[in-house]
Amino acid sequence: MQEEKFTLKNGKVVTIRRLRATDYEAARDFIRQFSTESIFTHQYPGQPDIDRKKSEELYEREDNCFIGAFENGDRLVSIANFRIDRPNHPWAGRNCGFGISTLEEYCSQGLGTHLMYLLEKEARAKNMHRIYGSVRALNRRAIALYLKCGFQIDGLFKETAFINGEWHDEYHISKILEK
Repeated sequence: MQEEKFTLKNGKVVTIRRLRATDYEAARDFIRQFSTESIFTHQYPGQPDIDRKKSEELYEREDNCFIGAFENGDRLVSIANFRIDRPNHPWAGRNCGFGISTLEEYCSQGLGTHLMYLLEKEARAKNMHRIYGSVRALNRRAIALYLKCGFQIDGLFKETAFINGEWHDEYHISKILEK
């Protein structure tokens, strides 16, 4: 994937590119902020620092794809990724799970749609057949994005997260990638 500039609906420009091992600090800072401003995450609120070596290895592995959107070239404002489930498995090696996380001030600016397009393009390049994820049922904005991008809701997982004294459901979503 080539580095590219992307103009948001509000006129701001972000740089989008694959994450590299050298992006550890930017990713750590992003996760710290995102995990405290959103309940639509699987990150731990106030999460301790993620292991630097493990993060660097994740970004560099061929069977992963981590894409970042950077403000001013250094502040990470969104991460989109997929991981191939079992890359060497003869039957199930063409499925990948994905996730997109975007800071609140960058939501509804067209960035999620563009990042989803880039993830799908990368997944197709790796000969993936199916891309899937989960989304909190309360996250209407993300659900609308995924449906607009051609995903379908495969099922509902009841009471998967206990947040602020209340149980929340999640949808399982997926898309078959055509050639």
